[in-house]
Amino acid sequence: MFEAAATASVQEPAERVRPYPGFPHGPTPAVLIVAGTRPECIKLAPIVRELAHRRVLTATIANSGQHVDAVRRTFAEFGIRCDIELPALPPSPNLGAASRHLTKQLAGVIALLRPSLVLVQGDTLTAYAGARAGAAAGCAVVHVEAGLRAPSVSDPFPEEWFRRRIARHAWYHFAPCLSAHMNLLAEGTPPERIHRVGNTGIDSLRTLLAQGPLLPEQSAPPRTQVLVTLHRRENWDGKADIVCDALIALASRRPDLRLLLPVHPNPRIAPRIRHRLGGHPQFTLVAPMGYRDFITMAANAALIISDSGGIQEEVPHLGVPLLVPRSCTERPEGVATGFVRLVAVDRDAIVREALALLAMPRVEPLAFDQHAPFGDGAAAARIVDVLEASLVDAIAA
Repeated sequence: MFEAAATASVQEPAERVRPYPGFPHGPTPAVLIVAGTRPECIKLAPIVRELAHRRVLTATIANSGQHVDAVRRTFAEFGIRCDIELPALPPSPNLGAASRHLTKQLAGVIALLRPSLVLVQGDTLTAYAGARAGAAAGCAVVHVEAGLRAPSVSDPFPEEWFRRRIARHAWYHFAPCLSAHMNLLAEGTPPERIHRVGNTGIDSLRTLLAQGPLLPEQSAPPRTQVLVTLHRRENWDGKADIVCDALIALASRRPDLRLLLPVHPNPRIAPRIRHRLGGHPQFTLVAPMGYRDFITMAANAALIISDSGGIQEEVPHLGVPLLVPRSCTERPEGVATGFVRLVAVDRDAIVREALALLAMPRVEPLAFDQHAPFGDGAAAARIVDVLEASLVDAIAA
């Protein structure tokens, strides 16, 4: 079983699609697509476009309220507008309270629309709440980017916990890469419900790069800019201070460097970054960037330092080295390319690895082909192929 899965083409499911027993609910099969964060929008946009192009399944897009403005702005970059926008998530004392709130809100939307499918992406609070509400309502839950796993359920938390819980609710598991496919098989997920399709984030990246060279507004600078993002929960508080110390030390060792930081608005990390790095002549702190602007800066950077997951998938196609200050990654394929390097959250280790990556010669970006670790940029079409095939089989039955 495992050997067959390892060699199966990413282009085609290994087994015949098995439709969800209750699919469809009504005469017009409907898909509720739930988004709550910027990364979800980037990775859902290709699916929204594909569904709109084919017009076989009716899609309704809901902004969950987790990050209302970010969802609105990011979808707008792709020419997409949400059909439903829930109120902003109120301040919550803990994740449990926030989860219960979002689940209740989304359950109300599902009760109103009665969709056949509830589609969620990734490992966010919104994805977990959407999967939970969808399963409770008897809908087929579609999990895009399924099967990513870290060694411990508590690191990173809560993302790893969300991933594993969403898998219990999902009927369709769309794995972005080989390791994710294998993880799902090892957990006992029925093989016919796993489809290795690639990562839809690569669809968005390939479309953007096909539009032409990405150049900053100024003439292309010498490669002395370091792009930095820091936002994950495991790097809040004291660890954020360690990373800031490392960045200051790196700037001291390399006075030619200019470090650009789009600051995440989370109050647990933004004030620390502004306090430690604001006013330093080598640092520029900016508001979160739009997708195209961020990829443009990433493509022209000498080095990226980030704890983000999505950038690990993108840098092999940008040809830019990435240093990830985390203890582990759920995307080992990125590390295997050589473009991604993990480093402990330790001041000296970060400085040492950053200097080493800056000294290395640049490597040609990976092509978007069947050998690419996260797919060739056609994941959305494969996802919709599977869902449409399930519809045909359900009607025939």
